[in-house]
Amino acid sequence: MRCSFSNEEIPRGTGLIYVRKDGTVLYFKNQKAKKNMLGLGRVGKKVKWTSYTKEERGMTVKKSAKQAAPAPVAKHEAKPAEKKAEAKPAAKHAPAPAKKE
Repeated sequence: MRCSFSNEEIPRGTGLIYVRKDGTVLYFKNQKAKKNMLGLGRVGKKVKWTSYTKEERGMTVKKSAKQAAPAPVAKHEAKPAEKKAEAKPAAKHAPAPAKKE
């Protein structure tokens, strides 16, 4: 879920929900965002500290821990041509072939 004012990701179990009389639901990351939008009447796209503005100006936006951690990359992977052929071990106790009489 994203903040209605700053467009920042809201961690699960946190944040504020505000429902207007017309039934519109607004989600806020913190009290600062709620006060800026509802109390002071500011627009999130015009405020410097919001992620809307940072994305528009090309600034780096702080990512959550899940997005920031890249997938681990194996340094040495064997190529198909380099793999050694696997030899099957000989059976120690193979059954003797049946003799015909």
